Amino acid sequence: MMSVFEAAWVIARRDFIATVYSRSFILFLTIPLIMFGAIVLTSQFVDDRTLSQPQVAVAADSATVSALAGARARLVGGTSEFTFPKLTAVAPAENVAVQARRLLADDAGSYSAVFSGTLDRPVLTGPTKIEENVALRMNLIIDDARRVAALGAAGRSTAPVAIQRVVTEQAAGNLQMIRQDLARAVQGLIFGVTVILATLLLSNLAEEKTNKVIEVLAASVPLDSVFLGKLISMLGISFVGLALWGGILGLAYLLLQIVQDFVTLPVAGPAVGWPTFVLLVLLYYGVNYMLLGALFLCIGGQASNIREIQTLTMPVTLLQAGVFFLALTAVGSSGGTLTWFAYIFPFSSPLAMIAFASESATVWPHLLALIWQGAWIVLTIRISSRLFRTTVLKSSSGESFFSFLHRARPRG
Repeated sequence: MMSVFEAAWVIARRDFIATVYSRSFILFLTIPLIMFGAIVLTSQFVDDRTLSQPQVAVAADSATVSALAGARARLVGGTSEFTFPKLTAVAPAENVAVQARRLLADDAGSYSAVFSGTLDRPVLTGPTKIEENVALRMNLIIDDARRVAALGAAGRSTAPVAIQRVVTEQAAGNLQMIRQDLARAVQGLIFGVTVILATLLLSNLAEEKTNKVIEVLAASVPLDSVFLGKLISMLGISFVGLALWGGILGLAYLLLQIVQDFVTLPVAGPAVGWPTFVLLVLLYYGVNYMLLGALFLCIGGQASNIREIQTLTMPVTLLQAGVFFLALTAVGSSGGTLTWFAYIFPFSSPLAMIAFASESATVWPHLLALIWQGAWIVLTIRISSRLFRTTVLKSSSGESFFSFLHRARPRG
C-alpha cells in the first residue's frame, strides 16, 4: 500500500497536469498581466495627486497675488508641486465675504479655501477641515511672501546658499525605510498570489464533490493524501505562474533600460542579503499557501454546491485580509504584543517573518518559524480530512488523531 506522501504525489501530479494542460489555465495566466498592464497605462494618464491637490482662490490685489505666487514658486522649487495648494487669482468683489462663500459653493471652481485681505492681515475662508491640509501650508506661503516683501522694503535681498554635499554610501534611516517598503511589497505579493490561487481550491473541491470524484479518490487513497496532493498541485501551479509573470516583468525591467537601479539594488537590499531573502520568500510563500489552502479546503469541504461556495467567498476574503493586515503590524515595529502575535499566529507568521527577514540580519528565527509553520500545516490538513470524513463522507476510521506521521511510512 502506498504511503501518505506517495499517494499525495499521485493526486498532485493528476491535478497539476489536468490544470496546466487546459485552455482555461492560459486565461488564468493572462488575466493578471492584463490587469497589471491596464493599471500601469491608466496611471500614465491619470495622476491622483493632481485630482486631490487642493485649490485656493486668491481674491486680493495684484501685488498680493504676485507676492503669494512668487512665495509658492520658491517653496515648490525646494519640495514638490503637490506639496502646496494651487493658487488661482480671482478679481475681488466689493463684498469679499459673500464672494468667498459663493466661490466655495461653486462646483466648477472646486476651491478648498479662499484667501482675501493683505499679507499683513490675511483672511482664509473655508471649512474646519482646511486647518489640517491647507491652512498650515498657506501660512508658510504667506510667511515667505511677507519675509521677501520686508527685505525688499529695507532694500535688501537674500541670495540662494550653495550647500556643500558630503556623499555617503547609505544612511541608516533611508535603508530602514527601503527595507520596510520592500517588506510591505513582498507581503502584498505573497498575499495577492495566495488570494488568487487558494480560493480556487474552494470551487475545485465543491466541483469534485458534486461529480463524486472525491469519493472515488477517498476510497482509493487516504483522505489526508487527497488534501495534501491538491495543495501540492496548486502550489506547483502557482510556481509556474510566478515563473511566467516574473520572467515577463524581468524582461520589461530590462527593456525599460533601468539596469542601473538593479545594480544598486544589493546596496539597499534586505538585511539578510538578496540570496537568502529570495530563498525565504519562496519558502514562506509555499508555507503561507499550504496553510491557507488547507484551511480553505476545510471550509470548502463543508460546502455541497457552487452556491454555497459563492456564499463563503466573502468571509474567506475577509479572513485573508484580516491576516494580511495583522502581518503588516510587524513592519517597522520594535516589538509589542500585537507584533509577537503576528509572528506566532500560524496564518500570519509567514508574512510577518518575511518582513523580519527584510529588516533583521538574524537568520536562526526563520528555522524555528518554518518548523512551527510546518507543524501547523500537518495539523490543519489532519483536521480538514477528519472533518470531511465525518461530516461529508459520514465515516470514521477510528484511528488516532495524531497518527498522520505514523501513516506517512509505507506499509507492506
